[in-house]
Amino acid sequence: MFVTPILIWLAAIGAEPELNFTNPAASQNPNVFGQTLLSAALQSVETPANEAASEDQRPPTFRAQSYDNQPRDSEPPEFELASPCPRGIHRDLFYDLLDTFNPFAKSTVRVLPGYYDPYGWQGSYGTNGYQPWRLGWSIYHDVAVLPFSTVTGGTTGEMKMVEWNSNTRLSELIAPGVLFNGTGYFNAHYWDGPGGIALPGQVDQLSLDMELGFFNDGPWSAQVAFHPQIVDGYDSPLNHYAINIDGRAIVSYLASPNWTFVGGFAVWDRVDLLVIPHVGAVWTPDTRWELRLLYPRTRISYYLGQRGKSDFWLYGVAEYTAEAWQADIGEPVTTYDRIQLTDDRISLGLRWDSGRHSVFIEGGYVFNRQAKFAGPTPNFDLNNVGMVRAGVRF
Repeated sequence: MFVTPILIWLAAIGAEPELNFTNPAASQNPNVFGQTLLSAALQSVETPANEAASEDQRPPTFRAQSYDNQPRDSEPPEFELASPCPRGIHRDLFYDLLDTFNPFAKSTVRVLPGYYDPYGWQGSYGTNGYQPWRLGWSIYHDVAVLPFSTVTGGTTGEMKMVEWNSNTRLSELIAPGVLFNGTGYFNAHYWDGPGGIALPGQVDQLSLDMELGFFNDGPWSAQVAFHPQIVDGYDSPLNHYAINIDGRAIVSYLASPNWTFVGGFAVWDRVDLLVIPHVGAVWTPDTRWELRLLYPRTRISYYLGQRGKSDFWLYGVAEYTAEAWQADIGEPVTTYDRIQLTDDRISLGLRWDSGRHSVFIEGGYVFNRQAKFAGPTPNFDLNNVGMVRAGVRF
């Protein structure tokens, strides 16, 4: 919970002294991989020449660019700027979803450059620094492993955790300046241990996050969301312990091309009712760094450069997590209870984006780990432990 200043300090000692947001200046900031920087985002917009004079012109498309800044004309564009006219929820979405489930399908992805979510995942199409919002469908999977660690307090032994987190998101403009983001989650956690308390071997989360994003040509934008969840281990009948009702409201203000300030809060329904501030600032000192200096999740990213058709990012994350599930406790007697797990996490990772695909791998450290129960089950703490996580989005 208190690791954000560490990442801020790490970024500060690595940041370049000249803070020029609009100048990619390859000669002053050489590519880690030995190639030159890509051109600025808006300079990579291409419009088909035979449609340049057409009144019903297609939205501009983006192509991957080679290190000598010459477009790869042999390859189709993978991204296009979305029309400002809302599409709403239309009948072709089902067919679009079928294409999305095929990670090898070659399809054009629509992006929205005017919307920025300080806590959300932004798409990348090949230009460093500039990260537009991806419309349509996207699918995400990650796996995290937390090895055995000693348990202290209310019980004994060791406990191991494996997480599989997945979601499918639909993002569409439903009105001028209004964006709908609907995300369906299926997250499974597998537990081994501890001794003395027979926790279920698996607990799952089924949930739907419904968010409205508001933006315009001015500096203000906002998000409001409602996130109901079913959290259960399948061994007991559903009751009020199996329902989490979360929500959030966040406002962002673009003070300059380099600074965005964020304020808001989230309500997390756990064993405790947690009101979590969502505050901080996003600083982009140049075209390589993006520093999301936020709570409860800070992320600092550095653009390494391009290798082949992929763009590589090095990043660090610091975050506070709190989750809760209904749990059937099997020993010493069967008890229907509710468990809350909280911890702080720091990690260092590498991400590469290639067209509509984004892949990452990271290693980290988890500490301040606590397990709290709503019923008679004794609370316990878990020792600090390392973490390995990898995932993909397409």
